[in-house]
Amino acid sequence: AIDYTLMGKINVLKPSASAVPAGPIHTIISGGPVGGVGNNRPGVLFVENQSVLASRLGSSRSSIENRRPTVEKVDLADAMVLYQLEKASYTTRDTRISKIVSSPLPVTSPPRLIPSPSGRYLCLLWEGKKKYDILHAGSLLVRETGDVRGQGVSPSCDSGDNVLSFAWIGDDDQFAVLRQVEVDFGQDGEVADPDTTDTKSRPRVELFKLAEVEVGAAELAGGAGVAAATTVSVGSLTVRGGDRVVPQVLFGGPALCVGCSITSANTMPDTEEGMAYFYSRKSGAIVENDDRASTYMTVGTSIPCPDLLAWDDDGLLCAVAIGSRVAIYLSDPPKFTLLGSVNVVGGSRLGEAEQPIISLKFIHGVLYCSGPSSVHVVFLGNLAEDDTVCELDTYTIASSRSVPLQGTDSPDNFTPTPVIASLAQPHILTYHSGGLLVSSDVGLRLLPLSHPLIRIGTLLAANLTEKARKWIFDTPKAHHDFLAQFLIRRGRADLAIRDLNGLSLEVLIDLCIKYERTSELENLINTHGGQVVKEISSWAREEGGYSAISAIGLYMLGKNKIDCVTRLVGQLINCGTDEVLVDAIKLATLIGALDQNGGGTLVRSVIDYVNQKHPANQVTLVSSVN
Repeated sequence: AIDYTLMGKINVLKPSASAVPAGPIHTIISGGPVGGVGNNRPGVLFVENQSVLASRLGSSRSSIENRRPTVEKVDLADAMVLYQLEKASYTTRDTRISKIVSSPLPVTSPPRLIPSPSGRYLCLLWEGKKKYDILHAGSLLVRETGDVRGQGVSPSCDSGDNVLSFAWIGDDDQFAVLRQVEVDFGQDGEVADPDTTDTKSRPRVELFKLAEVEVGAAELAGGAGVAAATTVSVGSLTVRGGDRVVPQVLFGGPALCVGCSITSANTMPDTEEGMAYFYSRKSGAIVENDDRASTYMTVGTSIPCPDLLAWDDDGLLCAVAIGSRVAIYLSDPPKFTLLGSVNVVGGSRLGEAEQPIISLKFIHGVLYCSGPSSVHVVFLGNLAEDDTVCELDTYTIASSRSVPLQGTDSPDNFTPTPVIASLAQPHILTYHSGGLLVSSDVGLRLLPLSHPLIRIGTLLAANLTEKARKWIFDTPKAHHDFLAQFLIRRGRADLAIRDLNGLSLEVLIDLCIKYERTSELENLINTHGGQVVKEISSWAREEGGYSAISAIGLYMLGKNKIDCVTRLVGQLINCGTDEVLVDAIKLATLIGALDQNGGGTLVRSVIDYVNQKHPANQVTLVSSVN
């Protein structure tokens, strides 16, 4: 759903409503977490004029083969009011005989929609008003279908005021709120007896859980009105660092992240610097199903207080955004390992300051993020090997800025070119009709993901290897070397070697040796040995050292491929140049160390050929061998 997260750290005394951008706010019913299991109707929930509405999302795109890389507007037709939050306001105009309602007034401070990970609930966080409402998604969707069984159940489950931040915790419908409360402080800044101290305002992290209410059909038929769920308080979280740590912002996920400022208890922080800590229930509490706040403890390491934080669906990858830079961590309790970081969003104009990331979301293993006027994709590196560096690839999908001219006309440049489009505060939603659906201040937009490199990366991240191979086969051979490096960084060297038949010889041989693809290298020598020898005869040839041909032969001997190296020596003899004949003598001598009879015969064959070409023994190595 949309993340209108803060651009900086919260000032807990004076939260600014102007920090929340105005405009349509959307969240996905299916294709996203809202709606629960069994709801396959593609649609979108949004808030307009104090009402929650639903509309269907249709397929507005042509087939992938005929698709043009353009940004498309997605209309929300036949919207249905599911729930009225407050009394709607309308503009009117007077005539001589009556007063006519013209149009509903827009929401001046729209809420941020935060669906629960389970998909059963939807939080509407009114950051400008410091309040929240929690609605039961299933009850809303029943109203959309017109099912009379849900008419007696109120979708409203909970609400609260004086709230600075909200976050869902885990998959069990627990949530945390950061609430401004009155706290008594003594002269030394510690919490003390209220009869002898001053009263000041301070944020506090409160934890709650939701429980659905079971209501019989007979009760509903009798006209009973009940809430879909009840809220139970499980206590307040003890923040690490005591009273000198002031909570400022909450981030949800498998573990609750609390961003804090370090200060004395009776003063407010005078700096935006701070730290963030992760909290999770103790292992014993999870086994015993103990949800109390007292069972929570800090896990992992502390990190700089982020502007945004997002988890992947499996709860293993955590993306943290600070300014225009995003860092990705791997969570493997008790370890919390930094995989890599990258600067995503640049300045909107030459010489301007870098712009902050305003939206961050994992979709099927791919990280998407956006700035105020651009949308970007971050592909992760190989996560299968613990000792392998996770290399990140970042590309811009769409931008309001002009594309730099440098490199765009190069036929060897396979980097995706951003689509130029007017984007205002785009926020990542989900995939839809082969594109990326984003919400902006001017409505829903569908961004193209049709570039082969983008398509291959998204399919591989979603473990759809066979579909990705179709795009690999269709990639022009001129770009195979570039694509090979992209696949290698994704941990798929096997696809590069097997499916890219336009690789340069240098790249192919390097991949075969580096990833020990001996059979592919043996087949190359056996079928194209003569061509290979002619092309690589001058590679890495230094005085007193081993050439590339010698290195290949040594590698194959190390893999016990004596017959293959014997054929390579024969191809070197056929080539007939002095340089490769020296390589032939070296390899034949090494073969003789492994197979004395065969190696001796091979050495004599090479020397006889050299003597015919150089009767005076002009080749130094031949003289020494003789």
